[in-house]
Amino acid sequence: MSQQGVEYCLGRLLTDEQFRRLASRSLPEACYQLGIELTGLELELLAQLDEELLLKISSHLDRGLIRTGTLEG
Repeated sequence: MSQQGVEYCLGRLLTDEQFRRLASRSLPEACYQLGIELTGLELELLAQLDEELLLKISSHLDRGLIRTGTLEG
């Protein structure tokens, strides 16, 4: 298990709309594209997060924290 990978994935889910959209279709694929290494259990647990809640939290973040541009690591 990589706590750093979990934290990075959570950060991207909150700050990167493009990553969030891809993850809503396939979290493993989204993580693979960014080289985020997670265990099967970590992927399963992260996939259970409430997408609406993530979006709501994201909408309350300062725009300076939001990622813009292409999906890259």
